[in-house]
Amino acid sequence: MHTLYRASKFAAVSATCLSVLWGTAVALPSRADTYLEEAGTITPAEASYTFEGRRGETVTVTLESEEFDPVLSLFDSSGNEIATNDDFGGTLNSTIILALPADDSYTVIAQSYSGQGGDYSLMVRSSTPYEVSYAEAQALAMDEDYPAAIDAYTSAIALDPDQPSAYLGRAEAYLGQVYLEQGTQIQGPEDIPLSTREAIIADFEAAATLIEVSGPQDWADSLREQADFLRTGTQPGME
Repeated sequence: MHTLYRASKFAAVSATCLSVLWGTAVALPSRADTYLEEAGTITPAEASYTFEGRRGETVTVTLESEEFDPVLSLFDSSGNEIATNDDFGGTLNSTIILALPADDSYTVIAQSYSGQGGDYSLMVRSSTPYEVSYAEAQALAMDEDYPAAIDAYTSAIALDPDQPSAYLGRAEAYLGQVYLEQGTQIQGPEDIPLSTREAIIADFEAAATLIEVSGPQDWADSLREQADFLRTGTQPGME
């Protein structure tokens, strides 16, 4: 599978709506060689790119920007939308991970959520084993199959233990399972089973440690505050 990369420029827009609990700016690993690279200016705030794919090939499409909220869509040659994504992995960036359904010419549509934007990068490449496992975990969590999602996140972590998103996803799956089982009985951290609470705390702290290396310090601090809240039941600033 080849890699398609493009850097372009829109007008600027601000987009900061990351969750304190789950928000983590994480760049997924890229291990494919660059096949095409271009630079230019796009008007209006939408651009399309085409690549050839084979049936069953798993590809990762990423659209990243520090200046606007990206949105990705993927279409087949008949114009059918086969995948779309706005926010991925706790960030505002967009990623599609998909096993292609047929030998075909596929079109990627890169957009700004607000219709405006700024500099961005777009890449199409072969998926890493980590990404395949992570995407499977996310799909299972969306279906509320939390035990299977936890297993898939654990597999993703084993494949690449340096990705904070998998730890945060697994923590969210643990919480999802608890709320699915206990619902409104959960009034505070003390109502979460101790073993589950400890697992969530461990995942928050693991993610915070990784984020401190290359990500914003305030996000790492927020995760540590959430871990302390689960550990003590005392909200940050309420001591």
